[in-house]
Amino acid sequence: MNYTKKDLHYEVTAGGDFPEDLSRYKMVISCWGCMVNRAEIIHRIEKAKAAGVAITNYGVLMAYLSGILKRVIGPFKEGLVKLET
Repeated sequence: MNYTKKDLHYEVTAGGDFPEDLSRYKMVISCWGCMVNRAEIIHRIEKAKAAGVAITNYGVLMAYLSGILKRVIGPFKEGLVKLET
């Protein structure tokens, strides 16, 4: 709430409990690495895109909110598109 100044509502799922219908969400924040394989991650990203729902990784979001994302991705900047802030 400190960052957005809004009353956010969260729904937590784990492992294979990824919702079938994402249309009721504004954003998916997912911590994927240890729970699913690459194909499942891509499936979830595509599913969110198809539903018009923003999706990001938990670690990336935490880096952004703490102000260190640009520094973290610095070594990879040649392979990235410009980060909008």
